[in-house]
Amino acid sequence: MKTKWILIFIALVTILITSCSKQPQPINYGEDECEFCKMMVMDKRYGSELVSDKGKIYFFDSIECLIGYIDNKNMSRQDYSSVWVSNYADPGNIIDASKAIYLKNDELRSPMGLNALAVETKKQFDRIFNQYGGEQLKFEDLFELVREM
Repeated sequence: MKTKWILIFIALVTILITSCSKQPQPINYGEDECEFCKMMVMDKRYGSELVSDKGKIYFFDSIECLIGYIDNKNMSRQDYSSVWVSNYADPGNIIDASKAIYLKNDELRSPMGLNALAVETKKQFDRIFNQYGGEQLKFEDLFELVREM
């Protein structure tokens, strides 16, 4: 009987520790809903997420929905723990949005029409840029573009 209570205690502690984590979680494409536009997150090249300062995870179907959410809520960097975007060159894998390199090109259509993508490395960026062209951006540049949409 004592072993049963110990196992229950361990399970509860594990749940509490993992539920308060400020680490990003994998996006469940086709299951998670975009916090901003309420569409299903479908495209592994464009999904993104925000981890709040309390560890709550918000999923988005595109970079522009992530930016729109942050902007509409008037969030400052102190209001969230981290932001993550899908690596266009490695679909389904998320990267730190503040370190990503962004490319805007209207030939590469994103779910909500900003047509901006993120990659992790200069090599990945150069490969896509050399094929399609476009404009290189930083995370901060995206806010003005989203406001103009």
